[in-house]
Amino acid sequence: MGWTKREPVSNLVVFGDDEGQVKKAWGLLVQLTQDTMYPARNNYELVQKNGESITLAGCASLSRQIGVTDVGHFVKCEFKGWGHSANGKFKDIEVFIWNDEPTAEMKAWPRWRESQPSLEPAKKGAAVKKDEAFDDFPTKLDESDDDLPFD
Repeated sequence: MGWTKREPVSNLVVFGDDEGQVKKAWGLLVQLTQDTMYPARNNYELVQKNGESITLAGCASLSRQIGVTDVGHFVKCEFKGWGHSANGKFKDIEVFIWNDEPTAEMKAWPRWRESQPSLEPAKKGAAVKKDEAFDDFPTKLDESDDDLPFD
């Protein structure tokens, strides 16, 4: 074995109420990866409408609600505050996972096809038809989720 360079996650999104943290995040869950600093924790890669990925920093609340079987599904998460347990305080995050049949808009989402375990990956260079129903979908994280493709 030799040296392996580790790159920091540049698109890491942390839930919370401190400066620079977010209260809401959503997108297509494409993978779970083990955090290099905290091996017991997973991070969650979500693809946004514009094709960019964000990585949600894992926490106890997310790991209890999102698993590998949720890869390929749309998720939306919202930080609700701090909960208390015998082990101390924890981030109370509400998680919704789309488990219904995907709509045409969802199927046109970047990386949707490759995230589906039962589908063959799309051919490289194949054009995906743009669906105008997503024109007003937010491409950056903000506090509004009124235009999500799911309720």
